[in-house]
Amino acid sequence: MKPSRKIQAALVTAAVAVAVTGAAITNTKSGAQPEKLTIAAEFADASPLVVGNDVKVKGVTVGEVADMDIRDAKAIVTLKIDGAALPLHKDARATVRPVSLLGERYVDLDRGTASAPLLNDGHVLPVAQTGQATDLDQVLNTIDDPTGQSLAALVTMLGQGMQGNGANAQASIKALASSMRDTDGLVKILGQQNQLLADVVDNVQPVASALAADGGKTLGDLVDSSRQVLDVTAKNQQGLDATLAELPSTLAAARDTLSELAGTAKSTTPVLEGMRPATDDLTAISDELRKFSESADPALTSAKPVLERAEKLMDAARPVVEELRKAGPALRGTAAGANPLTAQLTGNIENVLNFFRFWAMSTNGWDGLSHYFRGQAIIHPEEITGLLPSLTGTPPPPAIPGSGKPPASSPLPGLPGPLGSSGLLDQNSLTAPDGGVTGLNERQESGVLNFLLGGS
Repeated sequence: MKPSRKIQAALVTAAVAVAVTGAAITNTKSGAQPEKLTIAAEFADASPLVVGNDVKVKGVTVGEVADMDIRDAKAIVTLKIDGAALPLHKDARATVRPVSLLGERYVDLDRGTASAPLLNDGHVLPVAQTGQATDLDQVLNTIDDPTGQSLAALVTMLGQGMQGNGANAQASIKALASSMRDTDGLVKILGQQNQLLADVVDNVQPVASALAADGGKTLGDLVDSSRQVLDVTAKNQQGLDATLAELPSTLAAARDTLSELAGTAKSTTPVLEGMRPATDDLTAISDELRKFSESADPALTSAKPVLERAEKLMDAARPVVEELRKAGPALRGTAAGANPLTAQLTGNIENVLNFFRFWAMSTNGWDGLSHYFRGQAIIHPEEITGLLPSLTGTPPPPAIPGSGKPPASSPLPGLPGPLGSSGLLDQNSLTAPDGGVTGLNERQESGVLNFLLGGS
């Protein structure tokens, strides 16, 4: 039968009182606790505790349940604990246990480990550090009719088996007492080594999983390999014995070698001492290198934007380079064909430049209609005299009819030959009667200029 909520609250209060009392004992590590201690304990279910229930440590009453309350769906049990239960540590545990089959309960308090900090007055044990023992009625409630009948049959058979064998059972229990004590000690040791055992299990578990893979084939292979190694070892037992027999002499030789090595080390000591000044210089050199690296840091830092810009330019130039690379063979042939032309132009560069200059001068003029072209013609005096009237203004003599000869041209007055002494027309010899320097009169000069320059 389940107790009321009030009784549950009382039980929770009793558990808190027990925990508080246990926290009053002195701990040499964390300092002293007060003579009495009041703590609280959180229970998921504190029934059927009531206010006034005892708080015990290892079966000794050390306090009582002072109060019970409900907070955040948890039973808060206040425990008042005497100094006899101290010291209490922060890893203490509170468990609700039955006093008897009649339903009365008490709070069993475990003081915790000595290495943990001490509890302070008013400390609250969390739900993880509280619990409740299983009641007989809970056990009976889990047994259904078939299970109960089977349990009754088991008890009946045990009773029949024990009938008349009480003395034998007593002797067996006495004989097993020492073994049970040893077993109890072993269980306590294992309980203290829970963490170590858990670590061993955690470390063994991957190995066991790997060996159990493939239906145990890996483990079978390992066993087969081990058996083969043992077989080979058994077959070579004599060789192993001989090796072990030679081992002392080998160790003696190794000892002699180590002795010689010690002498070599002593001889090496002066050499190392002589190298010490050089090592001192290495310190100075390393300092200089460090200063150089520190000086180079700003330059390297400022070079980063330049390198990034150069990288962008190289990325932009990559397509152009690819196109030039594709056009490389054609450009090579074109360059080879243009090489003679460039060589000739280089050797005659002055005449080429004069051509462009004179061409520009000849075509840069214009009149009212359009641009016109200026030209320079070098004409031999005989050609001029053959085309133009006489320089003296007299017409040439007429041709003789029927002779087939053209009219004779009038020679230039004062001209010793077809050309002057310099190969050009002599100005004095070509002077016209009207004083013109060309040897032509004004009308003739106008006609020549209009013909050469395209004027009107």
